[in-house]
Amino acid sequence: MRYVIIAVMFLLSLVLPGTLFHFWAWSGIKPDLLMLLTIYMAMHHRLPSSLLWGLGAGLLEDFYLGRYIGMYTLTLVVVAFLSNWLTGRWYRENFLLTTFMVFLVTTAGQICVAFLGLGAGLQWSLGDIAQLVFGVALYNAVLVPVTYPLIHRSFLHGWLRYRPRYER
Repeated sequence: MRYVIIAVMFLLSLVLPGTLFHFWAWSGIKPDLLMLLTIYMAMHHRLPSSLLWGLGAGLLEDFYLGRYIGMYTLTLVVVAFLSNWLTGRWYRENFLLTTFMVFLVTTAGQICVAFLGLGAGLQWSLGDIAQLVFGVALYNAVLVPVTYPLIHRSFLHGWLRYRPRYER
Protein backbone atom coordinates (compact mmCIF):
# COMPACT_ATOMS: atom_id res chain seq x y z
CA MET A 1 0.00 0.00 0.00
CA ARG A 2 2.93 2.32 0.74
CA TYR A 3 4.19 2.22 -2.83
CA VAL A 4 0.72 2.76 -4.27
CA ILE A 5 0.28 5.89 -2.17
CA ILE A 6 3.72 7.19 -3.17
CA ALA A 7 2.89 6.55 -6.84
CA VAL A 8 -0.44 8.40 -6.49
CA MET A 9 1.28 11.34 -4.77
CA PHE A 10 3.87 11.38 -7.56
CA LEU A 11 1.22 11.40 -10.30
CA LEU A 12 -0.79 14.10 -8.53
CA SER A 13 2.32 16.23 -8.13
CA LEU A 14 2.87 16.01 -11.89
CA VAL A 15 -0.74 16.63 -12.93
CA LEU A 16 -2.07 19.17 -10.39
CA PRO A 17 0.20 22.12 -11.31
CA GLY A 18 -1.12 22.06 -14.87
CA THR A 19 -4.76 21.56 -13.92
CA LEU A 20 -6.00 22.69 -10.51
CA PHE A 21 -3.17 25.08 -9.63
CA HIS A 22 -3.54 26.71 -13.03
CA PHE A 23 -6.57 28.46 -11.54
CA TRP A 24 -4.78 29.26 -8.27
CA ALA A 25 -1.68 30.77 -9.87
CA TRP A 26 -0.32 34.05 -8.50
CA SER A 27 0.63 36.14 -11.54
CA GLY A 28 1.40 32.99 -13.47
CA ILE A 29 3.40 31.32 -10.69
CA LYS A 30 2.38 27.83 -9.59
CA PRO A 31 3.89 25.61 -6.92
CA ASP A 32 6.43 22.97 -7.85
CA LEU A 33 4.69 20.04 -6.19
CA LEU A 34 7.21 17.46 -7.36
CA MET A 35 10.00 19.48 -5.78
CA LEU A 36 7.94 19.68 -2.58
CA LEU A 37 7.36 15.91 -2.64
CA THR A 38 11.08 15.34 -3.26
CA ILE A 39 11.89 17.49 -0.23
CA TYR A 40 9.46 15.48 1.92
CA MET A 41 10.82 12.16 0.67
CA ALA A 42 14.41 13.27 1.31
CA MET A 43 13.50 14.39 4.81
CA HIS A 44 12.22 10.93 5.70
CA HIS A 45 14.74 8.68 3.93
CA ARG A 46 18.48 8.07 3.96
CA LEU A 47 20.77 9.82 1.50
CA PRO A 48 21.10 7.05 -1.15
CA SER A 49 17.35 6.48 -1.43
CA SER A 50 16.76 10.26 -1.40
CA LEU A 51 19.15 10.74 -4.29
CA LEU A 52 17.55 7.84 -6.19
CA TRP A 53 14.12 9.37 -5.63
CA GLY A 54 15.36 12.74 -6.91
CA LEU A 55 16.98 11.11 -9.92
CA GLY A 56 13.92 9.03 -10.83
CA ALA A 57 11.37 11.77 -10.18
CA GLY A 58 13.43 14.33 -12.10
CA LEU A 59 13.90 12.01 -15.06
CA LEU A 60 10.19 11.23 -15.20
CA GLU A 61 9.35 14.93 -14.94
CA ASP A 62 11.76 15.66 -17.79
CA PHE A 63 10.05 13.02 -19.92
CA TYR A 64 6.61 14.32 -18.89
CA LEU A 65 7.46 17.90 -19.84
CA GLY A 66 9.27 16.74 -22.97
CA ARG A 67 11.92 19.43 -23.22
CA TYR A 68 15.40 19.89 -21.86
CA ILE A 69 15.99 16.34 -20.68
CA GLY A 70 18.21 16.42 -17.61
CA MET A 71 17.22 19.84 -16.29
CA TYR A 72 14.82 18.60 -13.61
CA THR A 73 16.82 15.43 -13.10
CA LEU A 74 19.85 17.40 -11.96
CA THR A 75 17.70 19.88 -10.06
CA LEU A 76 15.80 17.26 -8.06
CA VAL A 77 19.00 15.39 -7.21
CA VAL A 78 20.43 18.65 -5.83
CA VAL A 79 17.17 19.30 -3.97
CA ALA A 80 17.17 15.78 -2.49
CA PHE A 81 20.78 16.11 -1.37
CA LEU A 82 20.26 19.54 0.17
CA SER A 83 17.04 18.48 1.91
CA ASN A 84 18.62 15.37 3.34
CA TRP A 85 21.68 17.29 4.48
CA LEU A 86 19.60 20.01 6.20
CA THR A 87 17.29 17.46 7.81
CA GLY A 88 20.28 15.89 9.53
CA ARG A 89 21.07 19.24 11.12
CA TRP A 90 17.57 20.59 11.85
CA TYR A 91 14.70 19.32 13.94
CA ARG A 92 12.15 18.06 11.41
CA GLU A 93 9.23 18.00 13.86
CA ASN A 94 9.31 21.80 14.06
CA PHE A 95 6.93 22.99 11.34
CA LEU A 96 8.30 26.54 11.27
CA LEU A 97 11.82 25.24 10.61
CA THR A 98 10.43 22.87 8.00
CA THR A 99 8.63 25.75 6.29
CA PHE A 100 11.84 27.78 6.26
CA MET A 101 13.80 24.77 5.00
CA VAL A 102 11.31 24.21 2.17
CA PHE A 103 11.63 27.89 1.23
CA LEU A 104 15.45 27.68 1.18
CA VAL A 105 15.65 24.38 -0.69
CA THR A 106 12.99 25.43 -3.22
CA THR A 107 14.88 28.66 -3.79
CA ALA A 108 18.08 26.70 -4.45
CA GLY A 109 16.21 24.31 -6.75
CA GLN A 110 14.58 27.09 -8.73
CA ILE A 111 17.92 28.88 -9.07
CA CYS A 112 19.32 25.63 -10.44
CA VAL A 113 16.41 25.44 -12.93
CA ALA A 114 17.02 29.06 -13.93
CA PHE A 115 20.75 28.56 -14.55
CA LEU A 116 20.18 25.34 -16.46
CA GLY A 117 17.47 27.09 -18.49
CA LEU A 118 19.82 29.94 -19.31
CA GLY A 119 22.48 27.40 -20.23
CA ALA A 120 19.99 25.70 -22.55
CA GLY A 121 19.43 28.97 -24.37
CA LEU A 122 16.21 30.25 -22.81
CA GLN A 123 15.96 34.02 -22.95
CA TRP A 124 14.85 34.91 -19.41
CA SER A 125 15.44 38.30 -17.88
CA LEU A 126 16.89 38.62 -14.40
CA GLY A 127 13.62 40.10 -13.13
CA ASP A 128 11.63 37.15 -14.46
CA ILE A 129 14.06 34.72 -12.83
CA ALA A 130 13.84 36.50 -9.48
CA GLN A 131 10.04 36.59 -9.64
CA LEU A 132 9.88 32.89 -10.54
CA VAL A 133 12.41 31.76 -7.92
CA PHE A 134 10.91 33.62 -4.98
CA GLY A 135 7.33 33.12 -6.14
CA VAL A 136 7.63 29.33 -6.37
CA ALA A 137 9.61 29.17 -3.12
CA LEU A 138 6.97 31.22 -1.32
CA TYR A 139 4.13 29.16 -2.81
CA ASN A 140 5.79 25.89 -1.72
CA ALA A 141 6.43 27.32 1.76
CA VAL A 142 2.77 28.35 2.06
CA LEU A 143 1.74 24.77 1.26
CA VAL A 144 3.89 23.28 4.05
CA PRO A 145 1.48 23.92 6.97
CA VAL A 146 -1.29 22.25 4.96
CA THR A 147 0.61 19.25 3.62
CA TYR A 148 3.55 18.50 5.90
CA PRO A 149 1.72 17.50 9.12
CA LEU A 150 -0.25 14.84 7.26
CA ILE A 151 2.73 13.47 5.35
CA HIS A 152 5.05 13.57 8.35
CA ARG A 153 2.53 11.74 10.54
CA SER A 154 2.02 9.16 7.80
CA PHE A 155 5.77 8.59 7.47
CA LEU A 156 6.07 8.05 11.22
CA HIS A 157 2.89 6.13 12.06
CA GLY A 158 0.76 5.69 8.95
CA TRP A 159 0.74 4.07 5.55
CA LEU A 160 3.96 5.70 4.35
CA ARG A 161 5.97 4.23 7.23
CA TYR A 162 8.62 1.80 6.07
CA ARG A 163 8.13 -1.63 7.60
CA PRO A 164 10.91 -4.19 7.30
CA ARG A 165 9.97 -7.50 5.71
CA TYR A 166 9.77 -9.31 9.07
CA GLU A 167 7.07 -6.84 10.30
CA ARG A 168 4.88 -7.33 7.23
